[in-house]
Amino acid sequence: MRFVGYVTVRLNSKRVYQKSIRYLGNKPLVNYPIATLNKIPLRDIILYSNDDLSGYIDEGLRYRWVKRSKKFDGDATTFNEILDSIIDKVDTDYIVFLTCTSPFIKAETIMEMMSAIESGEYDSAFTASKHQIFAWYDGKPLNYNISNVPRTQDIKPVILENSGLYIFSKRFYKTTGRRIGYHPFVKEVDVIEGWDIDTEFDFGVAQIFWRHLAEEGNGITRSN
Repeated sequence: MRFVGYVTVRLNSKRVYQKSIRYLGNKPLVNYPIATLNKIPLRDIILYSNDDLSGYIDEGLRYRWVKRSKKFDGDATTFNEILDSIIDKVDTDYIVFLTCTSPFIKAETIMEMMSAIESGEYDSAFTASKHQIFAWYDGKPLNYNISNVPRTQDIKPVILENSGLYIFSKRFYKTTGRRIGYHPFVKEVDVIEGWDIDTEFDFGVAQIFWRHLAEEGNGITRSN
């Protein structure tokens, strides 16, 4: 099976100004996914952006910049619209989509997910977090009976996608428009690894996480 890394970036983010090139710890944010994907045996690593970000990425890291049209920079542009514009140029069986805003995803996590797909048991994979809490959806309890409230430890967990990492078949996506197949491998990650930077608050928390990991000897490793 062939796997290609895919990172897509835009600089005109509204909630966090130029988020992708801001420094998290000792590196610009865009450096993190590129550095992580360099630790994995991938056929290619694509950085899809309308800006040349080479000045924010460590020298020696392997990746290929593909220029993206500015028409995809709008807030209403969807993941599918962006991917549709490049997917025919990607020679691969599977796409490893790693977001710039999830800087703490580990290479080991990606390789475990790739191995799950290679086993033939799963057709796709994504990272998620498990929450064993009282959850509601559309005005109703989602995972418990309101007339017979269970103990917290007995609640059926709710699984939430982290949106940081997806591995999916190019052929399946082109056929269905889906990045999650019929038999996905769900990789549960902890709060730090699954952290997604969407707001200034998220960025501030990520800086705290980075310092914590650096003190443990992990922060620099994850960014290089």
